[in-house]
Amino acid sequence: MSRFNLYLLLITTVIAILSSTSKSIRFELESGNTKCIAEDIKSNSMTVGKYSIVNPHDGQPLPDSYKLTVRVTSSYGNNYHHSELVESGQFAFTASEAGDYMACFWAADHKPAVTLNIDFDWKTGVAAKDWTNVAKKGSVDVFYYEGNESVEFKASLGLGLVDRSEEILLLQFLWKTEADTDSSTCHLLFHNTTLLSDVMELELKKMYDTVISVQEEMNYLREREEEMQDLNTSTNAKMAWLSFLSIVVCLSVAGLQVWHLKTFFQKKKLI
Repeated sequence: MSRFNLYLLLITTVIAILSSTSKSIRFELESGNTKCIAEDIKSNSMTVGKYSIVNPHDGQPLPDSYKLTVRVTSSYGNNYHHSELVESGQFAFTASEAGDYMACFWAADHKPAVTLNIDFDWKTGVAAKDWTNVAKKGSVDVFYYEGNESVEFKASLGLGLVDRSEEILLLQFLWKTEADTDSSTCHLLFHNTTLLSDVMELELKKMYDTVISVQEEMNYLREREEEMQDLNTSTNAKMAWLSFLSIVVCLSVAGLQVWHLKTFFQKKKLI
């Protein structure tokens, strides 16, 4: 790998890390209690969240006591999502104001108390975009295959089947399991450049959205930096005036005390 390609890979990796936020957690919540999770989201940023109660008994329905009330609010108190007594749910919105957004979970009160395990997935920025729909709209079909044998199949581009053979893609998956590892190597042989260009177009869209997200994030950080600098300058100016006023008050009080003592001693004829 050349040095240029290495630098390009490094830059792409850094951009991908900085561009978006994805928070997937599992936490415990006792009945009758509330737990809140905060996420810093900038203005005009897309955010998607999914939550669900983990079933402690697989194959059986959740008990009636396993209910959640979920509310998502902005730092200004505006409500973006509210669900009462549900087992699972999701929310999606575009943040109209920057700041810390709070997702609060309240478990319904129950006697005796029970502990709920909750899965919560919160994505913002590029990570919140549904690239599967983008692939479908861009006539890119996504295939998933698991196996250890050679498989050969045909797939069409776009919606439905087509008659023209030049628009048919022939894919050959060659899976080879290594003896010393559990990993597999997949070799894709593209016999049609049309889908390859569509896949590259989709990847370029991802990279473009990632770069735009990074640029917006940098502009947002620059604006925050300017705000902090203005606040720092204003605070320093106020502190300078306060210090000057304190010195004036102290000198005035000291002069008044000297004048009072001098007058007192003169009346007593001590000086």
